[in-house]
Amino acid sequence: MPRARSELTLVEERKISDYIHPPEGSGVLEASGVVALGDYYFVIFDNIRRVARLHSSLDRRSRRHGWIGRARSGEGYEDIAHSVQTRRFYLLIEAEKHPDGTYKAIIDECDEAGSYKRRRWVDFPFEKRNTGFEGLATARVGRRNYLLALCEGNKCRAGRKGRKPGGGRIHVLEQVGALWKSVTTVELPRSVKFQDYAAIAIRGTRVAVVSQETSSLWVGTIRFRDWSIVGRGRIYGLPRTKKGKRKYCAVEGVSWISPRSVVMVSDLSKKNYPKRCSKRDQSIHVFRIPAARK
Repeated sequence: MPRARSELTLVEERKISDYIHPPEGSGVLEASGVVALGDYYFVIFDNIRRVARLHSSLDRRSRRHGWIGRARSGEGYEDIAHSVQTRRFYLLIEAEKHPDGTYKAIIDECDEAGSYKRRRWVDFPFEKRNTGFEGLATARVGRRNYLLALCEGNKCRAGRKGRKPGGGRIHVLEQVGALWKSVTTVELPRSVKFQDYAAIAIRGTRVAVVSQETSSLWVGTIRFRDWSIVGRGRIYGLPRTKKGKRKYCAVEGVSWISPRSVVMVSDLSKKNYPKRCSKRDQSIHVFRIPAARK
C-alpha cells in the first residue's frame, strides 16, 4: 500500500473565463495543461490550439492576462511543457493517424512569445486516437534534453486494460532527427492505484502525477541515471465533500510553483457528472501540499 493518504489544501481557484474569453464560436475553455514560468501560468486547451497567459496574481482586474501567439487549426493540445535550455514550449497532441496507419502523438514547438516553430511525430504507436500520451514534462540530464510523456492508460493501454490500476508509465523521449523517439520507460510504483493519468510535472528530482478519475496527486522522486522511481512516493487526495465525494472531477494539468505548492487546471465537466463538478470545471486552482508526516 502507498503511504498514508493526505489531502491537498486549496489556496485559490477561479474560472479561467474570469481572465480570458473563450475562442470565437465556442462558449467553453477546456483547459488541459498548465506550466508555471516566471510570473505567469501558461495554459492550453482541448478545444483550441493556442496558449493563454495568466498572471500568477490571479487578479481579475489585471491587464496582464491574455492569449499569446496565433491560433492554429486543430482541436487543441493535451499538455504543455517548457525548457529553460531551449527556451521553447512543447505542446502535446495526444494522438493522430500516422501515415503508417497507427496512432501516434505529435509535439508542436513554439517560442516564449507563442510563435510556432515546428512539429515532430513521436515514434510510439497507440491502440486508439483518444488514449495516448496525456502529460508532458521536460528534463535536462547531463547535456541532453528529454521530454517525459505520460500515458493516459495503465501500461499505455486503452479500454478496460488501461483502467486496471497499478501500471503507470512515463516514456522518456529524445529528439532524433525529425522525430521524438522513446528511449526508455519509467514505471510508477505499483502501489499508485490510479485509474488514469492526466498530467505530469518535474521539479529537480521530484515528479508529480495527477489522476482525473481517482482525483489524486502522487509525488515521488525520479532517479535520472537509470530512469527509475525511488521508493513509493506519497499520494495526496484533492479536496472532497464531507461525504467523501469528488469535487474536482475534471483536473487535467499540473505544474510545480514551489516545493510545497502546485497549480492545476480543469477541463469541462462531462454531462454525466454530478452538478457539483461543474462548479470547479474550466478553472485554475492553486494547492498547497501538506508537510510529510514523520
